Amino acid sequence: METLTQLFNFPKLLTGLLVLFVIFVPLEKLFAIRPQKVFRKGWLTDTAHFLVNEGLRKLLLFFTLVLLIRLLGFVVHPGLVAWIKTWPFWVQCVTAIVVNDIGGYWGHRWSHSIPFLWKFHAVHHSSEHMDWLAAARVHPIDQTFIRTCGIIPVYLLGFQKEHFAVLLVFAGFLAIFIHANVRWRYGWLEWLIATPPFHHWHHTNDGREYINKNFAGLLPWVDKLFGTHYLPKDRLPETYGIDQPMAKTYLGQLAQPFAGKRQGEESAIPTPAVTTTSI
Repeated sequence: METLTQLFNFPKLLTGLLVLFVIFVPLEKLFAIRPQKVFRKGWLTDTAHFLVNEGLRKLLLFFTLVLLIRLLGFVVHPGLVAWIKTWPFWVQCVTAIVVNDIGGYWGHRWSHSIPFLWKFHAVHHSSEHMDWLAAARVHPIDQTFIRTCGIIPVYLLGFQKEHFAVLLVFAGFLAIFIHANVRWRYGWLEWLIATPPFHHWHHTNDGREYINKNFAGLLPWVDKLFGTHYLPKDRLPETYGIDQPMAKTYLGQLAQPFAGKRQGEESAIPTPAVTTTSI
């Protein structure tokens, strides 16, 4: 288990923030989906999320996985683990990515359809401006749940720490990229790997018919498989965010899911406009 100093290594986190700033700010100026200020509304709150949440997520994920591994460890089949080890390393890594994304897809989808989970996930969707820094606005409990849904199936199949290292690097950078204010499109490859336009449609607040789409974090074909894919060629979302009120500060957003429902406030979860498919 990492020490608190390692978990909250602010010099390292600030360096990472600066590196991402240098990479993404020019990209968002050159290839912007829409013009937007670098220091737009809410950027200080999102910076606080970036600097603090990683340590909180690691702590929560560690204790959650330790508990679940103790409870589910008996499910791991030695024969299956041995067979997977005979595969080429790159095949193992690709398989781990696919399994993780399918598990994460369902965790993400449940976070939209189960009111208790949505309270935490709504923090992420409250951003009204999409850019690379918006990826940091997440509630640690929400991210722990979604990541656990992806990681546990990978663990149960017997994948090792080397596969998780590849998975975390790939998924971590792509999670930032798909939030970026960048209009890049990949043509037919868009069904294979997530793009900013693909994920921006997940964050849209343009209308009930457009929401609850594109739950996969990495692989759009997973949404095609389960009937939730939406990516038109000729338009992009106009608005982002949620209809319910959201606290403006970092601590306020951490606390908001635990606050009672306000008088007259309706559920923020609209009826999903998706095809229901069971796994």
